[in-house]
Amino acid sequence: MRQSNAYTFGFITVIAVAAALILSVASQSLRDRQMLNMEADMKRNIVAAVGLMPQGMEDCRRGPLSEKLCCDITACYRDHIVSLVINSRGEIVKGEQIPERISIEAEMDKPEEQRLFPIFLRRKEANSNEYISYCIPIVGKGLWSTLYGYLALQSDLNTITGITFYKHGETPGLGAEIEKEWFQKSFIGKKILDEKGELVSVSVVKGKVNESMPGAVHKVDGISGATLTGNGVTKLIRKNLLIYEPYFKTIRRRMVP
Repeated sequence: MRQSNAYTFGFITVIAVAAALILSVASQSLRDRQMLNMEADMKRNIVAAVGLMPQGMEDCRRGPLSEKLCCDITACYRDHIVSLVINSRGEIVKGEQIPERISIEAEMDKPEEQRLFPIFLRRKEANSNEYISYCIPIVGKGLWSTLYGYLALQSDLNTITGITFYKHGETPGLGAEIEKEWFQKSFIGKKILDEKGELVSVSVVKGKVNESMPGAVHKVDGISGATLTGNGVTKLIRKNLLIYEPYFKTIRRRMVP
C-alpha cells in the first residue's frame, strides 16, 4: 500500500511539474509573440508617419497584423529607417539603449540630465546616408485618456510629413476620430516654425481652417464635437516638439549656407 501511494504521489508530481513547464513555455512564447506584435505595430506607425508604407499596403495602417504584414513592415523599416537616441541637450548618445524600447513617459520621470529620447530618420533610398524625414514619438493627454502616436517632419525640420495616433481611450465616434485618415492627412504640409524660424507648432482649431487667414499654415481642421480632444492634441504636439527642438536646431544650423 505504501508503495502504491508513493507511486501515485510521484506520478502526480511528475504530471504537475510537466504541466507547469508546458504552461511556462507557452506563456513565454505568448509574451514573445506579443512583444513582436507591439514592435511591428510601432514600426508600422513610424513607416506610415514618414510616408513609407510599402506598395499595396496603404490600407493596412490599422487592424491586426498578419505574419506576412509583420515581415513586410519589418523589412521596410530595416532598409529605410535609422533609429537614434538623443539626450535632453539634443546630443546623439551612443550606447546599448534600444531606441524602439525607450518610453518618453518613463524618461520624463527622470532628472532632466538623465533623460534619453528616441528619434527615427527615413533614408532617401534604401541603405543611403541621406535623410528626408525625421520622426518622433508623441504622447500626452486628450480628454479621457493618454494619446500615443508619431509625428514626422520633412528634411527642412519645419514641414509635417505625417502623423499617426495608434493608442488612446477617447470617446468612440468623436475623440476617436484622431485615428481617421482624414484627420491625420490634414496635418500634412503644415509648418511648425514661424517666419523667424521659431517653434510655434501646429494647433487643432474648432471647425475648418480658413486657408486665406494669416497663420493658416500652422492650423489643422478640428473634429466636430471633440474640441477638448483637439486641444489635447495641440498641447501634446507642442510639448513633444519642444523636447526635440535642441536636436532639430543643431540640424537646422548645418543647413544654413
